[in-house]
Amino acid sequence: MKEIHFRDIGNRELNLMACYIKRFSPSFYMGTHNHPYFELMYAADGNFNVEIVRRDAEGREEIFTVTVHQGELIFLDSYLFHRLQIIEENVVIYNVELLPQMDSRNDTFDTGTLFAISYAALMERTNLKALADTQDGYLVIPNLSKIDLSLRELIYAMMNTNQRLEDACCLRAHILMLFMEISKSLALYEQSGIHYIKKIQLYIKHHLNQKISLDDIAAAVGYHKSYVAAQFKSFTGKTIMQTVNEMRVSKSLLMLRDTGTPVAEIARQVGFPSYAQMVHEFNKLVGMPPNACRKVFQNDELDYDNPQYSSIAIRISEEDFLLDETSFTHAYYKKNLKSKSKELLNY
Repeated sequence: MKEIHFRDIGNRELNLMACYIKRFSPSFYMGTHNHPYFELMYAADGNFNVEIVRRDAEGREEIFTVTVHQGELIFLDSYLFHRLQIIEENVVIYNVELLPQMDSRNDTFDTGTLFAISYAALMERTNLKALADTQDGYLVIPNLSKIDLSLRELIYAMMNTNQRLEDACCLRAHILMLFMEISKSLALYEQSGIHYIKKIQLYIKHHLNQKISLDDIAAAVGYHKSYVAAQFKSFTGKTIMQTVNEMRVSKSLLMLRDTGTPVAEIARQVGFPSYAQMVHEFNKLVGMPPNACRKVFQNDELDYDNPQYSSIAIRISEEDFLLDETSFTHAYYKKNLKSKSKELLNY
């Protein structure tokens, strides 16, 4: 059987063979293997290695290890010998495996006749060409768009057991959307090369309840702190500490609404160095202290017609929320005025 690599897709259908969202520990072991489908693995939390086997120009096998850092995706072409190595505790990986096929025998609803996708044309006209041109059979891609969100949506669509034509069309669309987010990330990486901005945002998110210093962030991304600070401000329009404080306020708003935790304890849990600092940031960003915010939420729950009602919203740069946790995927926190249910609205 002819080996079909990504560059050879042409007008073939891409069928989702398998997928998972899984937490791993270093006790996990996988043998070296290959398969006739493409594999994409995203480091949602923690770092992992992929050991790759390839032949040099003289046909001799060589083994080398690629580290995939948190916030990065690795694309593995078909028939590439590889194995996953877990090097840290509690590593979370999103995985999808896609098989190219000429016919639609696995497509119960023949969705290809509803809307055809030419990956060959997309490779010519988008940055997916980088996947086709890779000489090593793999490519590591920093997530500078919404690769993580697209992967999750694709996996959730795959797990939908209520298979209807609409579900099959959504699944096909999610595969296309994933590749478009990959292409956008590749384009942004080519244009700016500042993929460490996402690493900074992930570092802040995962260390929000701890003391965060510019020195720590610079060490985590591997650049001098002055350079990191200047590039972050240029890229996002605000300083790193502004971002830290805004994210702490946003997380505090969620806890003020959804829990009865004392305000001083919320300040500690979200990482404010003191209760006074929390009050200062709330007054600056929201226009009222945290206790007043909680009263607003209580009034919302009791009676929307109460003359004391006012909504609370805090705008955070969308880039700060392209992370891997539901509460960090929304640009606004706001009460739903049409329902007494507690929910987040994405404006």
